[in-house]
Amino acid sequence: MKRDTFLVALGLFVVGYGTNVSTPFLVLYRDRLDLSANATQLIFVVYVVGILSTLMLAGQLSDRYGRRRLLIASLALSALGSAILIGGRDSFALLLMGRVILGVVSGLGLGVGAAWLQELMGPAQQHKAALVATLVTYGGFGAAPPLSVLYEWLGPSPLIVPFVFHIVLTLAIIPAVASVHETVDVAAEAARGPWRPAIRFGIPATARRQFLWYIGPLAILIFAFPSMAFALFPVLLSDTVDASPVVVTGLSGMSTAWGGLLSRPLINRIPTQVAMGWGAAIGTTGYVLGTIAFVTGSWPLVWPAAIVLGAASGVISIAGLTLVGQLTDPNSRGALSSTFYLLAYAGMTMPLVVSSLGPSFGTTTVLVVITCVTGLLAATAPLRHRLGTL
Repeated sequence: MKRDTFLVALGLFVVGYGTNVSTPFLVLYRDRLDLSANATQLIFVVYVVGILSTLMLAGQLSDRYGRRRLLIASLALSALGSAILIGGRDSFALLLMGRVILGVVSGLGLGVGAAWLQELMGPAQQHKAALVATLVTYGGFGAAPPLSVLYEWLGPSPLIVPFVFHIVLTLAIIPAVASVHETVDVAAEAARGPWRPAIRFGIPATARRQFLWYIGPLAILIFAFPSMAFALFPVLLSDTVDASPVVVTGLSGMSTAWGGLLSRPLINRIPTQVAMGWGAAIGTTGYVLGTIAFVTGSWPLVWPAAIVLGAASGVISIAGLTLVGQLTDPNSRGALSSTFYLLAYAGMTMPLVVSSLGPSFGTTTVLVVITCVTGLLAATAPLRHRLGTL
């Protein structure tokens, strides 16, 4: 891997790492701040609000002002978010603020970083670039929870030290990312006149049917799957766990993220054009396992469910990013990548959907319905793919 590619990948890893440092502590925050179930899920969901508020402009800004500036900004904000979360251990408002900022970080950094990798690696390596972007992001997601659990086990101040470590790591990587070659001709873009924000999805007219029929609906599952694994199932089953809930939540987050790394051998065996549908089918199996775990109170089932859901998410992400790289043109690559991630992160609201509808319709019923809808998306994927390519 070339130096520039390695450093951008490392930047994506650090961004992914920062978003998951606090994940194992959801139950700790709930108990420490005496939060309701919905308030606990809100800690997770405001992160999505930060993402969605940023993604549509992030791609356009990076197409205009360059990938490097946006990724550096996301890293700097990531350090700020961790600093605020240290204060959030005693303040629900600061906790939510820190999570929103980390959402903004993901909105700025992940789509832009993926687009930058695709440009650095060139048109002939779009699949490899998508693979690298997915694996390093999931690697960051997966590295944070076990380290947070380790701090909770062995170290003092578990709601402080992990965030300080992330701040130091982030500040160390910023100068390295600043040295990477910029792939956008910023001077040429500036000559086109002042930038005006606009809603621009970056979907080429020739690929609109394929994106709307096939890629878009399945992209939502990219984070709908893992969010259920590490933000819902462990919380639902926390009262049945004999071990520390931080350990269970942390290991669930780690299993989900590292399950995403299993997508590499899977994606090599599935044609890219149909892999997103296969990922949905794999994820449906994970939902079935998670639902059984909740109904029976068998919390050890959460871990295999998390691994399966993580692998499914990785398959859909790699296949989707590869297709996006093949469909887009250089002038709108950032915008289309951000649109793809916008749909993906919308799926992160799934835990809030379940916790909100559960009291009215029954949590089991809601889980079964969501599982059936996901299975339907998987079953109809081949048909929708054909309709999209007509």
